Amino acid sequence: MKNFVFVFTWIGICFLMFPVCGGACSCAWRGPFLVAAKDAPLIIHGRIIRHHPGKSPTMSVLVLETLKGGMLDSGMVVQMGDGMQCRPSMEGFPPGSEWILALNGSGSKPGDGLALSHCGEYWLRVEKGEVVGSIDGTQSQVKRMPLDELKRKIRYPRFHTTFKGSVSQGKRFQRPFGEMFVFVLEPMPGGWEIVIKEHGRDENLARLTPPFHFVPNPRHIEGWHLLEGPSKNSECDPRERNAPGELREFIFSPEVGKKINYPMEAQEVEEIQRFGRGALTIKKFKLQTAADGCPVIEWMQFSVSLEGGY
Repeated sequence: MKNFVFVFTWIGICFLMFPVCGGACSCAWRGPFLVAAKDAPLIIHGRIIRHHPGKSPTMSVLVLETLKGGMLDSGMVVQMGDGMQCRPSMEGFPPGSEWILALNGSGSKPGDGLALSHCGEYWLRVEKGEVVGSIDGTQSQVKRMPLDELKRKIRYPRFHTTFKGSVSQGKRFQRPFGEMFVFVLEPMPGGWEIVIKEHGRDENLARLTPPFHFVPNPRHIEGWHLLEGPSKNSECDPRERNAPGELREFIFSPEVGKKINYPMEAQEVEEIQRFGRGALTIKKFKLQTAADGCPVIEWMQFSVSLEGGY
């Protein structure tokens, strides 16, 4: 009986002092926005239109921009805290204010709708072109960041991936990576071209990898590059043309074809390199001689390393 009274008393105190404690919600803080929001399927930039108080409070939000995921409408209703869910109180989101909201993240218990969790920093205030809140620091560390910079970090988060593959003459190889990109070996006469594409675009984001003149570009993999001795055709002699070998390093960025085009300044090459770097290493291969005396690659095995993001 004493134990029952103690438990009942503690639950009463808990709900009076801490509306989301006890059995109603028990979740650890999952980190600042750029950490916690990774598990949210939908991230939007929105303006709060009105509050709907009651037993199950909600707020209407006008979607100004979708930063992650997809939507069919510009309006939404977001479930907020009612003392029985792991959600913040809507009083902290006044009508007319603008926010970056990461919805249906861990702990939000959305059911069939959309909800905002408080088990991490799943929201940032938007003020005068900046976002304010726990962006990438501790729970109590308030920072500011330009809104455009945050958008880039959401769309192109950091990545580092490695894989192995093989490809035969005339065949195409592709492998997705980094949420938004695809690595492609595109067939070309005698070998392949290294291509990096972003979903929804045809641009080769690696096409501005130097050098651009006098010697073969490392993105182009041709049979004569891999010859150890002279070819029957003097035009295919790698010793005369300083051909690249088994290691092919390249750079890429989603800004290629948008903000950055050829010819480039040195700082633009550095900007591409800061975003994305890759390396393909040819492990094994077999050459065969074409009618013109130049070799073509019958097949090759390779490994790839890719890293970058904002």
